[in-house]
Amino acid sequence: MTSRADTLLDRVGARAREEAQAEARTTMAMLEFADARRAEYEAVGHSADRDLELASIAHELAVELQLSVRSVQNRLHAARMVRGRAPSAWSAFMAGQIDGYRVRIISEALGNLRDPRSDGIVDERVADYATTHTAAELRAWLKRLIARLEPEHNEQRSREAVNDRRVHIDHRDDGVSELWALLPTSQAATIDTMLGEALLSKPSDDTRTSDQYMADELSRRLLARADDEPAVRATIALTIPATSLAGLTDEPGTSLDAAGGHCPRRWSASSPPARAPSSTASSPTPQAASSTSPGSAGSPRPTWSSASRSATASAKSRLAPAMPHGATRTTASRGPTARPAARTCGHCAGNITA
Repeated sequence: MTSRADTLLDRVGARAREEAQAEARTTMAMLEFADARRAEYEAVGHSADRDLELASIAHELAVELQLSVRSVQNRLHAARMVRGRAPSAWSAFMAGQIDGYRVRIISEALGNLRDPRSDGIVDERVADYATTHTAAELRAWLKRLIARLEPEHNEQRSREAVNDRRVHIDHRDDGVSELWALLPTSQAATIDTMLGEALLSKPSDDTRTSDQYMADELSRRLLARADDEPAVRATIALTIPATSLAGLTDEPGTSLDAAGGHCPRRWSASSPPARAPSSTASSPTPQAASSTSPGSAGSPRPTWSSASRSATASAKSRLAPAMPHGATRTTASRGPTARPAARTCGHCAGNITA
């Protein structure tokens, strides 16, 4: 006798297949719309703005689906790739047997193939594997399959992948940022070994978790000199509304950090500062200092300068990114506090209304 839990489990599987089928129908509708709109543009004949017209197709879909333009472009590209080069996998997608995420994984694998004859071999095998394994297992299996099918192209693919190496920093809320890097595997493995060895030397009375200790150790090795003094100092200048400095409101201060010529970020110090005379409504600047709190492993931390400490003694920084590169700021003078009315980015040539 089938239990109620077994019945509910079957229902979960059925709903998942229905969701995959709905996603497949949406993807097919996206392709049909893109093809129809392209045909309309081409029927008009030659146009000096043809590239813009074709690019607008993804923008229309992005508005309708409430997705980013890049997400729409990636989805269309993956769908065209799999539909054209792996019809068995596409049929499985239409039947709800695999989802859109697996379709994108298959698309990435097809994009790495150099020999057109390999497409058929991948298509013969991938649908069965994709329907019975996780997405991570599918990705790993496809990598092994491609390496076996085209071993002569492995070196070329490796060079192309290494050429795409890069570093990205994403400033998040609450005073933390994410450091992301795409590196050659040999270098990444060396860094991993270095941090692992550092963790082995962690004092027994150190209360930090392993993750915290390794993060601090990475920062220390990147930022500190041999004498543990900071090799780089960061300065973040805050502009705080006069009413907040006077203790009348708790509006956050903002700051533009354009160090290194990169896209400036806007930060906010959200805690209400201590009351101060309105005449001190200048822009207090926290200066980076080499003093560290316990557990920071030598990483520099910003501290307030003496000129602004009395006005911001109780402020705690909660950081949030906002502003694009190299920008100039215009302010609206209406009201007791001047606020940014527009931000004009010199690099992006964008005018962003606040």
